[in-house]
Amino acid sequence: MNRLFTATVVGTLMLCSLSHVAQAEVLTIEGLTPAGAPEFAEIQTVAIDDFGGSDGRALAFELEDRLSAVTVFGQPYFDVIGGRSAVESDASLSGHVTAGIEEYETVAKRRRCVKRGEKDKCITYKNLEVDCLSRRIDFRAQVRATRYSDGRSIYTESFPAKDEQTVCFGDDEEFRSSETVIRSMVSDAATAVRDDLAPKEYRSDVRILESRKGMSKAEGQYFKAAIKMTKSDAAEACRMWDEAAENGLIHLSLAFNRGLCAEQRGDLDSALAHYDEAISLSPGKLEVTQSINRVSAHQRALDEWDLRQSGSAEN
Repeated sequence: MNRLFTATVVGTLMLCSLSHVAQAEVLTIEGLTPAGAPEFAEIQTVAIDDFGGSDGRALAFELEDRLSAVTVFGQPYFDVIGGRSAVESDASLSGHVTAGIEEYETVAKRRRCVKRGEKDKCITYKNLEVDCLSRRIDFRAQVRATRYSDGRSIYTESFPAKDEQTVCFGDDEEFRSSETVIRSMVSDAATAVRDDLAPKEYRSDVRILESRKGMSKAEGQYFKAAIKMTKSDAAEACRMWDEAAENGLIHLSLAFNRGLCAEQRGDLDSALAHYDEAISLSPGKLEVTQSINRVSAHQRALDEWDLRQSGSAEN
C-alpha cells in the first residue's frame, strides 16, 4: 500500500463523515428486459384481429390499450390497428377466451358459537361442519400472432387461470363478483402478452457488496469509506473503487461493485468483465450470477432494439 493511497484513505474518511445520508448502500441501475418472443423484435404494426369466446372482445380491447401504451426510450413501440382496417400490418393478433363458472354444494369446518352468556355474548366456540357453497371459475385465453409477410405463426400462447371461493352458512363474506374476477383474469392475460411481445424498461436499486474480509486494515478503511460515499455521491464511490483496483486490490466485493458502477453508466461490456472476475473469486455467488443474467438480458434487448431500428430505417 503506497503512501499516497494511505493519505487518500484518511482524507476520504473525513469527507464521508460530513456527507449527508440520502439513501441506503445501493446503486441505481437502469436497463431493458427483452421481449419474451424474439421474433416480434421486427414487428412495427400490429392489427387486433378476431377474438372469439365469451370474453374474447374484452381481451381484444385490453390488448389494444396495452400495446398502444408501450413506449421504449420515449418512443411508441407499436402502431396498433384495432378492428378492420385497410392499413397493412406486420402481424395480427387473434385468439379465443372462455370463462366457465361452476357452483356446487359442500361442507367445511367453521368456528361457530355454541354457547352464549349474558347479553348474548359468546362464551364457547367450536369447529363445526357447516353447509357451504363453492364456486370455481376456470379461465383460459389463447393468443396467436400471425406474420403478414409469410402467414407464419410467430407467437402462440395459452393463459389459464382459476379462482375458487367457498362461502358457508353463517359466514360474513359473500362471493366476489364473477364479472370482477374474470375482468382481472383478462387484465392479467393482457399484461402477460404485452411482456411477451415488447421489451420493458426498468429502474432498480441493487445492493453493493460490503464484506471487507481479507483486506488489509488500510484497504478495508478505504473500501468502507467508498461504501459510505454511495449514500451521497455514487460517482465518487465508483472512482474510489477504481483507484483501489489500480493500487492492486483484488477482492470479490470490489469486483462486484465495480461491475455495478459500469452497469450504472451503461458500459455493459466492462460490467460483465468485472462480474466475470467476481464469479471467478466466488463461483456461484447469487448476487453475481443475478447481475450477469441481468446484464446479458439487457444486451440482448439492446441488440433486438438495434435490429428493430435498422428495419424501421429501411422502410
